[in-house]
Amino acid sequence: DSDIVFIAGGSGMAPIKSILLDMAERGVARKATYFFGAGTRADLFLVAEMQALEEKLANFSFVPSLSAPEEDDNWKGETGMITETVAKHLSSGDNVEAYLCGSPGMIDACVKVLTAGGVPEELIYYDKFA
Repeated sequence: DSDIVFIAGGSGMAPIKSILLDMAERGVARKATYFFGAGTRADLFLVAEMQALEEKLANFSFVPSLSAPEEDDNWKGETGMITETVAKHLSSGDNVEAYLCGSPGMIDACVKVLTAGGVPEELIYYDKFA
């Protein structure tokens, strides 16, 4: 089975969360990485739930990235645009399918990063929220 890359921002969390909960319920063992973009730490939500899913799904990683962390956020995680974070972590798209949910601009930019990284466009599924 191919690896799964999830990318979302804002309300795009809902459909990705649903897929992840289904994977946990069915005991899916595929490697999956969820990149979630937010502005500041205050814009992150459901972090504890995603961390709990990391415990349930042995091959799942949650990678939040802040594009504009504030000094008092004390953020030690990924920073920059979500496209930069995805590009940094995507070693090879040869064996990857991707599911994206977010703004049209984010989706378009992420599709470019994924295809440049070797993910076939026909294996990139998305829903643009305007």
